[in-house]
Amino acid sequence: MNPILHSLIPILKSKLALTTLQVFIMLSLVIGFVNYCDSSSDISGIVVEKGTGVPISDANVKIELDGQVLNETTTEKDGNFQVSLNLSEDHEIVVSAKGYRTYREKSLTASNSTIQIKIELTRISYEVATIVIIGRSLRRHKQLTGTMSKLEPDTVDLIMPVGTQELLEMIPGINGFSDDGFGNSRLSVGIRGLNPRRSARVLILEDGVPIQPAVYIYPNAYYNPPADRIAAVEVIKGSSALRYGPQTMGGIINYTTRKPDGTSGIANQLTVGNNGYYSAFSEWNGIGNPETVLSDIQLLYKHGEGFRENNAFDQVNGTFKTFFNLSDEKTLYLKVNVNYENSNATYTGLTEYSFQTDPNFNPKEDDNFKILRTSLDLIYTNKISQNIESNTTLYTSLFDRRWWREDDVFVRPTALETGEILPVPYFQTGDLVRIGNDSSNFGILRTFYVGGIEQNYTYEHDIFANTGRAEIGGRLHWERFIDDKKVGDAPDARDGVYYTGTQGSTADPIKIVGQSHHYETAALALYVKEMLELQDLTLTLGTRFEVFRQDRVDRLRGSVLADKVSSVLLPGIGVNYELGQVNLFGGIHRGYTAPSSGALKITNFGQNAEVGGLDLKPEKSWNMEVGFRTWFTGLNIETAGFFITVEDLVAAGRGTAFKNLGRVNLTGVETAIKFGVSEFISPFPDLNLAYTYLQTEIIDGIVKSATIAGNVDVDLKGNELPYAPHHTFSVGLEKLFGNVLRIRADMRFVDEVFTDFENIQVTKNRGDTGPIPSYYIVNASMDYKLARNWRLFFSAKNLFDKVYIGSRLHSNAGQPEANLSSGILIGPRRQILLGIKQGW
Repeated sequence: MNPILHSLIPILKSKLALTTLQVFIMLSLVIGFVNYCDSSSDISGIVVEKGTGVPISDANVKIELDGQVLNETTTEKDGNFQVSLNLSEDHEIVVSAKGYRTYREKSLTASNSTIQIKIELTRISYEVATIVIIGRSLRRHKQLTGTMSKLEPDTVDLIMPVGTQELLEMIPGINGFSDDGFGNSRLSVGIRGLNPRRSARVLILEDGVPIQPAVYIYPNAYYNPPADRIAAVEVIKGSSALRYGPQTMGGIINYTTRKPDGTSGIANQLTVGNNGYYSAFSEWNGIGNPETVLSDIQLLYKHGEGFRENNAFDQVNGTFKTFFNLSDEKTLYLKVNVNYENSNATYTGLTEYSFQTDPNFNPKEDDNFKILRTSLDLIYTNKISQNIESNTTLYTSLFDRRWWREDDVFVRPTALETGEILPVPYFQTGDLVRIGNDSSNFGILRTFYVGGIEQNYTYEHDIFANTGRAEIGGRLHWERFIDDKKVGDAPDARDGVYYTGTQGSTADPIKIVGQSHHYETAALALYVKEMLELQDLTLTLGTRFEVFRQDRVDRLRGSVLADKVSSVLLPGIGVNYELGQVNLFGGIHRGYTAPSSGALKITNFGQNAEVGGLDLKPEKSWNMEVGFRTWFTGLNIETAGFFITVEDLVAAGRGTAFKNLGRVNLTGVETAIKFGVSEFISPFPDLNLAYTYLQTEIIDGIVKSATIAGNVDVDLKGNELPYAPHHTFSVGLEKLFGNVLRIRADMRFVDEVFTDFENIQVTKNRGDTGPIPSYYIVNASMDYKLARNWRLFFSAKNLFDKVYIGSRLHSNAGQPEANLSSGILIGPRRQILLGIKQGW
């Protein structure tokens, strides 16, 4: 580690330990001083409907300069608004409201003045259905009773992420760890200390529709949309997440994509980089008649060789979106997506020797991960009356995953030179290297069929002169999961067997070597939510009811049917109080995680006599938080303290079977600060800061020890959860130079974490045990306007090529054999991207 940074990190950590109140006071003093020394302009006015003059409330008013949002506000009930800015250049006013055409107008800046304007919006007869969580309304942001984060399109565009995990790790409360390496198709993030493995405890949506393979029985994120077609990222936590489900114990991630909006044209993006990376992305917008049928088409191809040996991938993604204007009150939105990926993905991680001598080492040239996913979403919107709106969402997807991996063995380093494979037992001391056995492999062959329909109604109403908004709805969901495993007889085999031997033979009896489990889930979810605006106080009450049946058929063991019915009622309450430009919020809600296929397979749906007739319980939690957010000119702060207590946590490392771990407490503080320094001191860059303090504690839980011989029980009381860092922070500096150049630099720090529930401190030579040391990485990006509609961009990930342990996510100290653990998975190495955009 750089000695300067090494000395700075403890200082930064101690500084970040300041109370939120101290941080708030210091920044407020800075703002006050700068405001005293600098001058600004106030823009105020009214937004009305063209032709009728009716005031439009909740319209979003933005002040932009060359596409960058400098300030924004929302109109009041009488249509009035006021926004301040300090700018010597001409800017653009952009006003948008649901059901109206977006208004844009250049405006002259006059220092020390108040500009009065009247804006008339033209009503349109169509608009794409509401398929975002947070949305674009600043008023809705303020009224949320839980923490919320949104990375806007201009931020996503400038950062140019290789994968969406890079974006998510910039949001406070999210802990992400390296998993698939280069392509980022397989996401591993957790929220507020919950296990990040395959993002199984997070609900992931795209345009409001769940995209995990099977959100009830197998929520592991083996599919993640390519970052190239993501416009914005929304994350909400706390009681605001109650409306959605399942898997919302930690929170919700929603990717939003560009939708048909009446604009037309063709946009193209070409990108090249080191590690053999290149991609091409094209978008055709506005095909058809904006008043009747309007379509957009997106096509993406990308290729990369990866930062490890044998790490190449190819990906093709296509999306077709069509908007149908059926009448003035009825619209239909259709979205079809196809994603294909073929990559040399592997679980073969590094031993300590390999990590120290050759961190890019990967001997598995025949491992192959191939997926095909198709999906169709239909969203029908019906404006029943001025106050009642109905939304019907129909979704279906097919996801097929073929993953073939060569069986692993340990060898001595000399075997890499001689080429002679002499397996070494896992318990041997000395230097070890994990490689393929050059004789056999296995295929994890999984297919998912998903379908669902959701109906909801929104009713805007008044109660004793107070505004109310009621939401009521329900969803029917079905999923089928075919989980097969075959054993191959060569490293590059692409077919295999479920069993060996002959029935009735004593010399060669049948031996089951694979598996064939068929799962099916049918679920009904009902929810009701009421939001009341009592002057400055917003009160949200809601509840969600889930009932679902999970079936499994073990086709290799007599096709015996096992089933389990679960039901749960999840109440929640949240409040938000507006105190000038500060919003105080808080809430409490019930969280719930359904038993997954892995847990149910181990326990045989509670019917396995070998584990004492275990009745596996779902995870349940109480989630509480309290915080505040500010909306000062040039300064936005959101800070929240949270406490989560989880009952019956089913802790799962790879291959690990716990009954129900017991009770776990998670406590922490999250802070996000956006400080527009350039609005007050123009040469200075803007500051973005995200910080999370996290403390986890296992209150009760007993497991079999992975380090003590003799199948000994270990009491976990007082231990920490794995992959739950005490301190995580990211600092971003961003600067706009005139109207042609934008630059940004980000530094992210992640504290040391344990990787198992026993909190094992000793690192074994196999690489599968021990903590992950703290690390930091630095990213940088630039966007330069060449000419009208032509832009050149540059992005550098892990700029200083930091070599660090990304995770041991697929290792298990209790099963140290080479083919049952993965070892060290390194974090992404330096990746440089250079490209050109046309039309965006």
